[in-house]
Amino acid sequence: MKKLTSIYNMVAVAATVICTMFVYSCEKPSGQTVFNVSVKTTEIAAEGGQMFVNVKADGNWSLSLVSSEGTVDWASLSVNSGTGSKSNVVLKVNPNGSEQPRILRIIADDGARTSECSVTQKGNGNQVDPEPGNALEKTGWLELPAMGNPDLGYISHSFKMNGKTYRNYSFAWSQDDLVALWVAYPLCPMYTNKTVGRTDAWAYDPKLGEKYSSAPFGGYGGSYARGHQIASADRLCSYEANAQTFYGSNMTPQLNAHNEGIWQTMENQVRNWANTSDTTYVVTGCVVAGSKEFTTDSDGKKMTVPVAYYKALLRYSKSSTISKWAAMAFYTEHKSYAKNTTLRSLAMSVDELEELVGADFFVNFPAEVGESRAAEIEAEDPLTNSVWGL
Repeated sequence: MKKLTSIYNMVAVAATVICTMFVYSCEKPSGQTVFNVSVKTTEIAAEGGQMFVNVKADGNWSLSLVSSEGTVDWASLSVNSGTGSKSNVVLKVNPNGSEQPRILRIIADDGARTSECSVTQKGNGNQVDPEPGNALEKTGWLELPAMGNPDLGYISHSFKMNGKTYRNYSFAWSQDDLVALWVAYPLCPMYTNKTVGRTDAWAYDPKLGEKYSSAPFGGYGGSYARGHQIASADRLCSYEANAQTFYGSNMTPQLNAHNEGIWQTMENQVRNWANTSDTTYVVTGCVVAGSKEFTTDSDGKKMTVPVAYYKALLRYSKSSTISKWAAMAFYTEHKSYAKNTTLRSLAMSVDELEELVGADFFVNFPAEVGESRAAEIEAEDPLTNSVWGL
């Protein structure tokens, strides 16, 4: 992998959404009492992306897009008309290649009244190369593996909820392969508590920018799914948290059979474990070393197809009568598995996984655990620990 040469800088993608309602008739249509259009999120990145448009109505309505630039060929709606309220109209906005911002007006019309939202997308004039950094190392987050590879960029995403900022996930970016070699994140009931559904907010990663992020908009060449490393279902607590799981940086080209088969089974099991513990710290990763398979993203950029995938887990449950701390791992070849394949057959100790992939996981164990106990936890055979129930 070629070495990245300058520090990545988050693209300044602040956008302003101003919603105003204009009533052009003093009389309400018969039977109608509610009419409004709004957006859930207050910004859209220069790199483009998707957001939900919410229409509240009791009758028929239509939607249109208007721009000061004239014809709107850089944004589209999943539906342009409907009846009654609808909260999942998808607005897709393409990347803005200009340095100048642009304004998009979303106009709803019920025949007698209109409601309007104006979305401003900022210009794309300040992207720079991403580069490795050591800021993440200073956090001491338990899910983080050892870092320091000068060929990788280390990046983290966070979100706001109820006035507080929460970490979402961190990853190690390989620009040569156009995939994250690992994605690390905490998992607990707070994150999976369903207050939103799957957003499908496919977007470039704003911290990489359009130039360096993979493009997940139209899928990949060949029979590859856009495989999440941190699953969408792991982040249902807020729109922002879920939307970030649809960044291109969180995707790898994954065989459909693998993605919808053993991988989905594994994701569901990890989530079940996390929901019965205080916190489960997860590292999900892919192996690209030795790969001879490549595909392209929706921009035509070359991506390495991984040869294997893995998950490393560190579970903490302070009320456990068996063990407050437990660790285990899964490793799968990138292929289709028989339906009767068990997770038990793919389970191993964290130490074994480290040998396979050449990584050092969970380097931030709390001091009170002690080095010797931490070593025992990572060496433990998960098949002998009833915590996992394998």
